[in-house]
Amino acid sequence: MKFLQPFMIISMLFAFGNCAELFSSKDKDNNEDLILAALLAGPGCGPTAVSGSAGNGTKYNFAGCTGDANVVLNGFGFTVNGVSFNAGIQGTSNSSTIVTNASSLSETGNESKAGIEVVYVMNQAGSSIDAMIQTTTSLAGPGVRLSPTSAQWLNATNAFAFGTKAGSPWASSVSVEKTVCLEVHNESGDAHIFGWSLPCNQVDRSNYEFEEDGATISDFSGNRVGLRINNAVIKSITIYSSVIGAVGSFR
Repeated sequence: MKFLQPFMIISMLFAFGNCAELFSSKDKDNNEDLILAALLAGPGCGPTAVSGSAGNGTKYNFAGCTGDANVVLNGFGFTVNGVSFNAGIQGTSNSSTIVTNASSLSETGNESKAGIEVVYVMNQAGSSIDAMIQTTTSLAGPGVRLSPTSAQWLNATNAFAFGTKAGSPWASSVSVEKTVCLEVHNESGDAHIFGWSLPCNQVDRSNYEFEEDGATISDFSGNRVGLRINNAVIKSITIYSSVIGAVGSFR
């Protein structure tokens, strides 16, 4: 079926060209970015709408991506630094980052919320991924640091053990694909950070595996999602447009 891909892309270009008058300048720029990303990427690469027991969202598949990571990921709505494609997004240090270009909240306002699912593989025992949720463009804010066997909550780059509910270590994710589901709520200015070492559609939404309630965050002004990728590969990230967690401070 690969021979159909050039025909499909040409058809997309023709369709968008004929319908250009229907889009604003910003919409046209976004569509052109997506088309360019489609031209440069491969099968199994890009965004798709998803729905399930955890709610609705957009899944960004990276396992099939090839070409210039900066160009392709920018077309998908991310700003990136120091990453490449290697069966996913390969990062080599804490300077290897991706962050969304637009708000990624599932609920806005003073009690904002954001949730994600990350599928990844750690390259070595010292690998880590900082999943920053409700973060700024410079990756300040709350998040979760993932190691090969456990998670800690984050205030920017400062990591702490989960205290409300510690959770248990899981089997090593070195050279093994792992999926986690993570969410952050802004509750009266403090962060409620929690998650599960499972795909979001498989979790008990009222029973968190690890949790920190009332975390003090130095800068809680962000509305993006971002990752620091230290010697790891990101296979996919799903950004949810609906709230996952079913318990907490809902006001």
